[in-house]
Amino acid sequence: MKAIIWIAVVVVAISIPIAMYFFQRWRQQKTDREGLVVYATVIAMEPVKVFGKISEMVKITMWIQEPDKAAREVKLRTRIAPGQTIEAGTRLCVVIDPKDPKRVVPASEQAMKRVVHTGPRRERRMMQTGRGVQAPGSGPRIGGQRRGGRKGAA
Repeated sequence: MKAIIWIAVVVVAISIPIAMYFFQRWRQQKTDREGLVVYATVIAMEPVKVFGKISEMVKITMWIQEPDKAAREVKLRTRIAPGQTIEAGTRLCVVIDPKDPKRVVPASEQAMKRVVHTGPRRERRMMQTGRGVQAPGSGPRIGGQRRGGRKGAA
């Protein structure tokens, strides 16, 4: 009799985390399919400590603006690749959950195709033309030369 109870306890203890994992994954995929995709500007990033040790999880504080709504601040806990850094001012694609607007998840490749450009007109134009992120020195030519460069230098 005791063995049956212990087996039932072990089965329940193993099945609950597995069920929660699949539920959260399903919920994120549904949000990714149906949610509003916008760009968010990173304000700050801080590592998350687990049992006093820094883990690969980070808490990212972002500024987000939905169409026809006031700007707001959101926080996102996610994993990033080792060695990858996200600086303040970086623009990330995120998906806003239609059922719970406070919930934000990182956008997948498929969701990024549906991005809604918000914010000031200049930023929207830069993001729509694909010039949102530029390499240093790749700015527009001024008077036949690049900023800080010699005339005729490429």
